[in-house]
Amino acid sequence: MPDVQAIIQAMLAAASAPETGEKPREKMPAIAISRDYGSGGDEIARLLADRLHLKLYDAEMIERVATRIGTDPQTVRQLDEGIGRVREMWLTRLFSGQDLSPDTYKRHLVDVILSLGRAGGVLLGRGSHVVLSTSTALRVRITGSPEVCAKRVAATESLTYDEALEKIREVNHNRGKFVWELFGVRTSDATNFDIVVNTDRLIDFNQAAVMLEHAYHAIGGLNEKADVSA
Repeated sequence: MPDVQAIIQAMLAAASAPETGEKPREKMPAIAISRDYGSGGDEIARLLADRLHLKLYDAEMIERVATRIGTDPQTVRQLDEGIGRVREMWLTRLFSGQDLSPDTYKRHLVDVILSLGRAGGVLLGRGSHVVLSTSTALRVRITGSPEVCAKRVAATESLTYDEALEKIREVNHNRGKFVWELFGVRTSDATNFDIVVNTDRLIDFNQAAVMLEHAYHAIGGLNEKADVSA
């Protein structure tokens, strides 16, 4: 298997290099958020983006990948939801002429994430924490126990507790499988993140957003010092 990190580093270096005569851009760290279903990660990402006046990228990542490949977002979502469905993608390629192989999807996804990461937005999911691991991005994992997450999902989606528990297990499994099959990284490995937040004891998700806002500014300050000393 190719060295994923080496490939990402090479792409990041190429994307970061200013063209001849171009003034260096001001460096604004991006934020890459990975989350468990029911942990409040989506809401925390939105609150954090609002506090920092940054754009939140979620579905737009799929739309940009679709544009690059030359297909529709729904087709890309099939890859996004099950990268291992090789037979279905092979048939789509056969009849449409579009290259929807996992390698093609990964290449365009990495390109999109690197591009958005340079803009300094909040990127939600899709292995963005792996792609931006060699940059100045703040990498965040938002998690929670299955029991607490199931109670939240049951309350917000009008499900029974058992139905909610089954749903979060399925969603979390699929998300973890997606990152593993694309990048060979486990979402459960805390060493791939700068901060891991367990929301089990949080009543107000704003508390997590405030904490991450402080961490974001701390990361930015460290980057500025590093630039000065370089």
